[in-house]
Amino acid sequence: MKRRNYVQRALQSGSLASRLELAMTVNSPFSLQASTLVLAENEAGSIRAPSVSAVVAAIVLSKDNSITVLLAGSGPSLREAATHAASCHPSVSQVLVADSDKFTHPIAEPWAKLVHLVQQRGDYSHIIAPSVSFGKNILPRAAALLDVSPITDVIEIAESDLFVRPIYAGNALCTVRYTGANPCMLTIRSTSFPVPPTLADSKSKEAPISQVALSTFGEGNSRYIKQTSQDTERPDLGNARIVITGGRGLKSAENFKMIEKLAEKLGAAGDLFEVIPEFLEKVPERK
Repeated sequence: MKRRNYVQRALQSGSLASRLELAMTVNSPFSLQASTLVLAENEAGSIRAPSVSAVVAAIVLSKDNSITVLLAGSGPSLREAATHAASCHPSVSQVLVADSDKFTHPIAEPWAKLVHLVQQRGDYSHIIAPSVSFGKNILPRAAALLDVSPITDVIEIAESDLFVRPIYAGNALCTVRYTGANPCMLTIRSTSFPVPPTLADSKSKEAPISQVALSTFGEGNSRYIKQTSQDTERPDLGNARIVITGGRGLKSAENFKMIEKLAEKLGAAGDLFEVIPEFLEKVPERK
């Protein structure tokens, strides 16, 4: 009520320019304090590094941002991951945990329904996920349920509704202003929002952990069958600090092994660049 009276007095007494500026600020969906829901991927009792980068990106949105981390899974490893999430960054306000056998595996459909449920209860202004397989799989489905358009692969946050993302295979940058209804949904490139080294080695004050009530959460139409992955000590392509690529100049699949050996020496990710059709049958796909 006090805010409304202040706005009315300002609109009556101020100049035309100031009245217009103030009216635009009041009517903006992002003018009030931002509240962000971060979708975090957990593995082996901790949240993965790209999810911590999503928390760092949420801080850029607003200094007074209220950040909530959402975790889902089942068993003791989920509780360990929740403890890690609660202390992963001092800006985390709370951690929400959905503990159910439905989330034993990060299937997109139940996760999207969970995001929809939590958004209805929390009314967040932003929802952020890392731009990895986890986030790319879940966010579009959740956005469809919430009837909003997501902005993907964000590398810079200029304002709470103004973002920069690469286009044309990274050869150009596009500045996008979000003008839709809440929530504004983003996937972010973790390499563009690095976690400070001092923060990675320190333990901050733990945020409160709360359980998500799942009494109204129904059964889904999808089920987990299996997961196939390559065992390697090299980092994922999306999270690697060093990436070594090879393309037409390698000539053959045998020569591509040189890229793999060099990547192993440097602790880098190796992948094909400028893929040509005949390579697709000779070189296995790398994920």
